[in-house]
Amino acid sequence: MKHAVASWPWVFLLGLIFAARAAAAAADEVPLVLDPQSVHQLELSRPAADIWEIKTTGVDPFVATRPFPAAPAAATVLTFEYISIGRVKPFEVFAGFPWSESRAQTAAELPYSEGWSVFAIDLRPALERGRAPLTRLRLDFGVTPGQVVQVRNLRLRTPAPNEDEINRRRVSRKEAETAVDQQIRQYLGRSFSSHIEQVAVRSDVIEITGKIGKLEGELWLVETPIWQQPTQEKTFSRVQRLDAKKGGLFAATVPRRVGSGDGQRDRLYTRWMVVCAGAAGDEVRSPARYADTVTARHDWPKVAPRSKKGLGGFGAGRAALADELDQLGITSVTVNLFLGRLLRAQASAKTMPFSYNGRTYHADRDEIEKLDLTLLAAAAREALVFGILLVGKAETWETPALGRVMQHPDCEPAGIYSMANVTSAEGVEHYAALVDYLAERYSRPAGRFGRIHHWIVHNEVDAGWTWTNCGEKPPVLFLDQYHKSMRLAHLIARQYDPHARAYISLTHHWAATATFRYTPSREVLRHLLAFSRVEGDFDWGIAFHPYPESLREPKSWRDRKATFAFDAPVITFKNIEVLDAWVRRPENRYLGREVRSVHLTEQGPNSPDYSPRALAEQAASMAYVWKKIRDLDAIEGFQFHNWIDNRREGGLRIGLRRFPDDADEPLGRKPIWHVYRALGTSEEDAACAFALPIIGVQSWDEVPYRGPISGQP
Repeated sequence: MKHAVASWPWVFLLGLIFAARAAAAAADEVPLVLDPQSVHQLELSRPAADIWEIKTTGVDPFVATRPFPAAPAAATVLTFEYISIGRVKPFEVFAGFPWSESRAQTAAELPYSEGWSVFAIDLRPALERGRAPLTRLRLDFGVTPGQVVQVRNLRLRTPAPNEDEINRRRVSRKEAETAVDQQIRQYLGRSFSSHIEQVAVRSDVIEITGKIGKLEGELWLVETPIWQQPTQEKTFSRVQRLDAKKGGLFAATVPRRVGSGDGQRDRLYTRWMVVCAGAAGDEVRSPARYADTVTARHDWPKVAPRSKKGLGGFGAGRAALADELDQLGITSVTVNLFLGRLLRAQASAKTMPFSYNGRTYHADRDEIEKLDLTLLAAAAREALVFGILLVGKAETWETPALGRVMQHPDCEPAGIYSMANVTSAEGVEHYAALVDYLAERYSRPAGRFGRIHHWIVHNEVDAGWTWTNCGEKPPVLFLDQYHKSMRLAHLIARQYDPHARAYISLTHHWAATATFRYTPSREVLRHLLAFSRVEGDFDWGIAFHPYPESLREPKSWRDRKATFAFDAPVITFKNIEVLDAWVRRPENRYLGREVRSVHLTEQGPNSPDYSPRALAEQAASMAYVWKKIRDLDAIEGFQFHNWIDNRREGGLRIGLRRFPDDADEPLGRKPIWHVYRALGTSEEDAACAFALPIIGVQSWDEVPYRGPISGQP
């Protein structure tokens, strides 16, 4: 029998904030080893030396640890890292042998996580119910067969000295953030008497025009830096007294840059407002407005991919596969930009200096030169490049102090990556400096170092707790933080390329979520549209990841939740037409006119193993999705992920090639490789014919959905 969920003061799911983890690192720890002889209704294997893989086969799956010396009395927190492509509900730990329900501790769930997330649970309540020494644990993985979980770094540790206090502060912060979330919602829905209509950023000045609705009072044009929260401010930095002309119109021209030396500030990503000065503070009369246009330094032509066929996670470091882009006919790639590898805290023989706003920063020479090689390889094939901005957590940086400047201050250990720090002048300056350096270097007219055409801002933000962590934020406040990061990247890139675009990265969880800490991607887009309507629309795009409903199951045509409705729980290969229809709706278009760009930047069907049947189904799925997206004009590209099977992707085999260390055929081309190569060529129909009976259709004309999309968008 499974236990009821323990009270939350005792259960710390997915870890605590960085300070707690750092404090615990030096505490007593007991490494734990799972016992293959103590399994029940599950299969236990080792895909890598430091990873355990658990496959549940029944309704009561559990595995015990091997006996360990009696743990220090203070070592009461079980913690590990894990990947689980599905929620494990509940997750239960039996503390001490013989197993007894009286000494069991239960968590609501082991949440869905596509990357290595931290899980921690304090066993003190269970231990207090018994007296036997703690020398063994039993881990129960839910009540559902067919779950696959990978775990590593399994251990018992001593709670950090301030762990309980940190958790209490988290609860207190959550209440305060809920209030801010409500304030932002009210701001986004408010009717203002005045509006700033246009902000144009030139090389040296900023031109601002607007309309005043209420003429009474002392009206001012004010600025609010991107790191400030306008709904929290009582007074603003006044820039110019406003005198309206006929019809209430006004115009102002202000310097683009203010200050000098280290105190210089570029107003490129400043927001502008109209306020009425008062003795008790400024009364806000207009919403904040970002720049609408930026005069670009270079007149790059607009580049579109020559076909929809792309490759995700491209890097030029694999010399043996140097011609892969040519062989596959790739016309677009995504490239990971690990900011923690690119920026260094101080000058050395291994760094290159660069300046931003009068301040000198230091880029890692080796990492930049590796990036140059990757981008030059893409440029040689005239491939469109999407750079993915990834902010590593502070502990992963060479200098953690610099990492703490760059990571969001509320980032918790559960996150694989952090939200950018948009909460302070120092954080914004460092983030902007590095993005500016990359945008300038990879937008030069001569293309000396290659080119980045577009910028994907962070990863899977609807699953932000895992991939873009800034704490457990309410949805609108989270999007407020993300929108600032996205807007900053967009404006910086537009300085150098008039066609550069920022993309929001989203999972396939459309109108429902994988776990309670995520937000449906449709809701995230609604919030982004709200900010765009209120603070000035900008030409953002969507980087969508329409994996099959189960990442492990390649036969997406069987997806049950992928309905042809705007409120479908998921958008997968099966119902990708829903996304195409959504972006075409007038209320979702850029300025109400232009259909927003959509690229499918990370997805691939899985081969559960390397059996002939599994490989054929994976290849058939690729043929299926190609026939689905081929004629959808809003879907501009498909960047296949993963190029090569990776043992650290939770047991998935979603690559075009086998594992590099595969015993039979290292890096071998899978059947899907050959199908992907043929797509878009004269060989396409012949290469895909095998898939028709696997999918269960007579003709490819049966695959695209041409009916209506039901429900409210």
